[in-house]
Amino acid sequence: MRKHAYSIFTFYMNAIKKDLHILRLSPPFLLAIVSTIVLFSFIWLGQYAHPSADDFCMAGGVNHDGLFPHLWNHYFEWSGRYSGNAFYAMYPLLFGMFEGLKFMPGLLILGLLIASAYFLSQLFRVSIAAKPVLLVSICFVSIYLLGMKHTASSLFWPAGALSYQTANILFLFTAGLMIQLLERQKQQKSYSVVLFLLLLTIVLGMGTNETNLLALSGILSAAFLINLHSGWFYVKPWLLLLLLSLLCFAIVYFAPGNAVREATFPLRHDLSRALKGSLDMGLWVLTGWLISPLFIVASLLTPYAVTRLANLSSRTFIVSKRLILLMIIITLAIPFALQFPAWWAMGGWPPPRTVDAIYFVFIVSWFFMLGLVSIFFLPQINSFTNRQQSSLYINLSLSLAAICFVLAVLGSFRFQRVYTDLTLRAEPFHEYMLKRYELIYKSVEDNNLALRVPAFNEEYPRSIYFNDIVPDYRDWRNVCYADFFGLQYIKREAQQIESYHKVKRLRTPFNGYN
Repeated sequence: MRKHAYSIFTFYMNAIKKDLHILRLSPPFLLAIVSTIVLFSFIWLGQYAHPSADDFCMAGGVNHDGLFPHLWNHYFEWSGRYSGNAFYAMYPLLFGMFEGLKFMPGLLILGLLIASAYFLSQLFRVSIAAKPVLLVSICFVSIYLLGMKHTASSLFWPAGALSYQTANILFLFTAGLMIQLLERQKQQKSYSVVLFLLLLTIVLGMGTNETNLLALSGILSAAFLINLHSGWFYVKPWLLLLLLSLLCFAIVYFAPGNAVREATFPLRHDLSRALKGSLDMGLWVLTGWLISPLFIVASLLTPYAVTRLANLSSRTFIVSKRLILLMIIITLAIPFALQFPAWWAMGGWPPPRTVDAIYFVFIVSWFFMLGLVSIFFLPQINSFTNRQQSSLYINLSLSLAAICFVLAVLGSFRFQRVYTDLTLRAEPFHEYMLKRYELIYKSVEDNNLALRVPAFNEEYPRSIYFNDIVPDYRDWRNVCYADFFGLQYIKREAQQIESYHKVKRLRTPFNGYN
């Protein structure tokens, strides 16, 4: 009997060991598939996106004044974001007001993927096409997209997307180029091309938005201080980069348009209010990020990813407890420090797209910090994984973590909303907007320049809908809309939906409600 029981136990253990070969491939496969689904879902949503009222204001200004005169006036009358405003103003000229919006989210997501892969390849000194690099990049971008507070203004609204997502892309490229510059200096190789590219990314990145302005200023200042006592050969390029960043900072900060814009906020420049608001909201968003199931699972998976990348790397990593402690302090300070400019300038909560920009910088720093911790314990991890029994537990735990990641993605509020918008809300909104454009073009053709268009009496796809005209033709949104299409005025009928709570709420495929 005992011998029979032992043979059954041996049979099951051999079966488990045989299946482990599949499990080793299964967790990366699961992560790659679900992350790819997330990315394609957001790209697909872009096919139903339409310009908001703000987009017609910028496009109308460019049409009237010309590109450079309009940007010059914008700098003096509204905002110092010289490159962010330029990306926004050039977008309809290069891609078309309506056609370009279908490709913009996809191009930005692709840019985030490439920038993430480039940064990882430089950090670990591995090929940018290595499978672990691509897998981590895809997962990272999907985590960022699902952690956004407001995808409509952060990804599908050109003013927000072209100011903030380009900033995120440039931030990662700048960090990767900084690593490459350090590498070439240590090897005493020519770094003129790398330095030129760094100068370019800094000039463009510093002018995108205030969040990226502070983030880039911080890492460039840190890099300069690190190399300060290394001799003139090492410090020379970093001094040049720091001086350029200070110049760009001054161009943005002292823009006359900032004062004009800030004048519209009565609670601006209240130091005590700005400090309290930054602390309160910083704590609120930090707590929300840290308790997110997807964020927790992704953090648990980070040591596996870092261990895999580190074992592929030819780089020798030296991580101290002091460095880890410093990164913990910096990472936890990011949600508070990057809140301050908005509170100081406006006296109130920053817009959701700014919070999404802060979230991006935070998760870059967070996963970098977890990477340092993983590398610090790498010898112990490698020793543990080399044992056959321990390797079994690690593979099982990795499989479990991958399954939890899939469930966290599918069960997240953002993914459920995207799914609901794709399957139920986006197409009716898209058809409604196409009919509106037909009415506008026909009205202009018939020389009927005073137009009233029907309201959209269904629920908006909130993943992509941001801003629209209103029933009052004198509203600034309506004025910009009418000016772009050549109308005298345009207004929208009042909606028949009495309130959000009286609209039938739509069930998602995962037994949740949006």
